[in-house]
Amino acid sequence: MEKYRLLSAELYEMLREKGLQYLYHANTVSTSLTFIKQNALLSRAYVEFNTLVQTGQKSDAGDKEHDVWDHVFLDGEDLHKRYSQANKYGPVTFRMKLELLKAPELEYIYITRSNPMYWKKNTPVEKKFYASIDEVKADYLSGRKLDSQIMFTLKDTQKKVALDKFLVAVGIDKPEILINLKSGGMKNVGEYTFEKISKTLADSGLENVPVYFRHENESRYCRCNFNYTYYYNFDYQEFMKRFYPFE
Repeated sequence: MEKYRLLSAELYEMLREKGLQYLYHANTVSTSLTFIKQNALLSRAYVEFNTLVQTGQKSDAGDKEHDVWDHVFLDGEDLHKRYSQANKYGPVTFRMKLELLKAPELEYIYITRSNPMYWKKNTPVEKKFYASIDEVKADYLSGRKLDSQIMFTLKDTQKKVALDKFLVAVGIDKPEILINLKSGGMKNVGEYTFEKISKTLADSGLENVPVYFRHENESRYCRCNFNYTYYYNFDYQEFMKRFYPFE
């Protein structure tokens, strides 16, 4: 794997050349609350080892098998916006400073050629990861590949992807769905999530981080409301997985 450990600073320069300003990480409400309370984006291995709360993912077994369980995954684009649909990893999006790639404590990065959930037992490592930034530059945002498959991963970061250093803002999806609260009454699920995230940020000393609803004052078409409404009506467990807990 040493061959595929690339310099984060070189990725920073390449992404800046391509006009990008931020990195993104999307997750469920439950896992996002853990990140905020811990003041860091965390690998699934770290959360599990420290018996913290996170939502299970279908890719968990494969991530362990392919040794990316202790990686923090980042995207160069906001995939919800890019593909005009709900991000499959969750309704909460952390927008991070691109400059985290220049942090001395995050010197190295791995870059996937495809989403690890599609890797097989016999997938060779050269088919999993890029071996140079030049290769990434040729593919990423070039129209030659599905860009969402090219993922930037930081290994064994512990709590180094610190939110008080690198978090710019948090985006919240707001589908037109009302939920029943345990405390009584009903509330829009996005509004409830907004309040929950905002309060947890404040309680964690991150009250200055902006929280925003997606599509406010926008007229562009997006399938996210349809995506969430489908889950709510036909696969409620998947809906709950994304937005739980309701109190």
